[in-house]
Amino acid sequence: MISNYFYSKPISFFTNPTSRTTPPNLSNSPLWTITEIAESVNGKILKWGPPGIVCTDTRRLELNKNQWFFAITGNRFDAHDFISPELADKGCVGVIGNRVCKNWDKGFVQVEGNVNVNTVNSLINMACYARNNRFSGVLVGVTGSVGKTTTKSMIALALEGLGVNVFQSYGNWNNRIGVALSLIGIHRDADIAVLEMGMSGKGEILELARIARPGIRVVLNVGASHLESFGSLEDVAIAKGEIFQEAEPGDVCVLNADDPLVANLSVPPGVRKMFFGKRRGCDVRLVAAEAANGGFGVQVVLEKEKEMVKFVIPSPGLHLALDACAAAAVATLLGVSLAQVGTSLSKFAPVHMRSELQVARSGITIINDAYNANPISTRAAIDLLKGIACDGKRVAILGDMLELGSVEIESHQRILSYCREACIDLIGLAGYRFLKAAEKMNLIKADYIVVAECAVILSQKIVKRLKCNDVVLVKGSRAMQMEKVVDVIRMM
Repeated sequence: MISNYFYSKPISFFTNPTSRTTPPNLSNSPLWTITEIAESVNGKILKWGPPGIVCTDTRRLELNKNQWFFAITGNRFDAHDFISPELADKGCVGVIGNRVCKNWDKGFVQVEGNVNVNTVNSLINMACYARNNRFSGVLVGVTGSVGKTTTKSMIALALEGLGVNVFQSYGNWNNRIGVALSLIGIHRDADIAVLEMGMSGKGEILELARIARPGIRVVLNVGASHLESFGSLEDVAIAKGEIFQEAEPGDVCVLNADDPLVANLSVPPGVRKMFFGKRRGCDVRLVAAEAANGGFGVQVVLEKEKEMVKFVIPSPGLHLALDACAAAAVATLLGVSLAQVGTSLSKFAPVHMRSELQVARSGITIINDAYNANPISTRAAIDLLKGIACDGKRVAILGDMLELGSVEIESHQRILSYCREACIDLIGLAGYRFLKAAEKMNLIKADYIVVAECAVILSQKIVKRLKCNDVVLVKGSRAMQMEKVVDVIRMM
């Protein structure tokens, strides 16, 4: 059962429980009646339609799923332009938005009765309605500069030991729209929901916390991401700490004791702090972490009070040990034994494009870490590459790290220096920032450096230098689309 410290509902609440984590699977999505839709968006029912699930992408419409299309408006797009009678043939039973097209004969809820309203705000209203009226379980909110998605997945996996229904947000749905859709999509029988929260500027985490109202609030770390929007790491820490700002008595704030910028964040009076990390005195302590299985796994030792557990995460990267420690802090808070946490996390599989191991046709081992990058995560990925058993070359293929502001070139230079210190055999670089850094370091013509303006051109150049027993790391910021390099190497 969920720990009585935090959750006061009786055990009968969990009748016939099953362990489940849910990606955006339409069969698990909750139905919304048209009256609920109208009430949640302060809207007006102009055409009636049947109960259905909510979708914001016409490409995800499916027949026989009864989907309501929520038409999102933004600065550069207007989803109302995609509304046509043909949507009904794809499974759309109604539209939520400002307007519909001619000859639309399905359901229509006009948001706030105003044809010019920003429908993102209406989506937020719907998310708040879902949180306040449709989900009464425990909500866990996770933020940090790196590791949010992996830790979120580990928390959900660790909670399987409770034998309850666990919902986790899909992918990295961590901005306003992503968090809103996650709340709207929590299935009706969920007991616990785990959501991640990201930001690019001040006030964003605070807004997400107000929408989601997490009972457990986790800050993993503070790093040099989004520095172009902040003056310093201290400012980044303050912005991450917004998740704690409106915590209420009874809530629990979970902090990384190894990161001083996190450990020193304040919480409101009456709110409990729980610490995880390597330091002695932590509520859950990372006692040891070392590479296992030739670098393709991580052996972890965790301790809580007098209980200790040792297990192997079947995925590369020592950084996963601290993510596991954070997951253990949340799971044990809710009543999972530390031993059960170890059993669960020994089955962990990497999230797509985050330290994901793949093998090319040629036999090349690929570490697909192409989803995103900043200085902290890139150094961790290089450590991962260095620690993996390899009979050939260790190759780092890196795309620019974005949103670093005035320190961007210096940050890229430091990564290149770190690669050299790690004795990486071949380095591929894509993007202006890495090229500029290589020029400043007089590396542009080095025989172990391959440079290009973009991922596509780099992939064409570097495949000529690869052999079947090489291990290749691919990493870069999302906009660099480094997965295109992965795709080319896989087909070799």
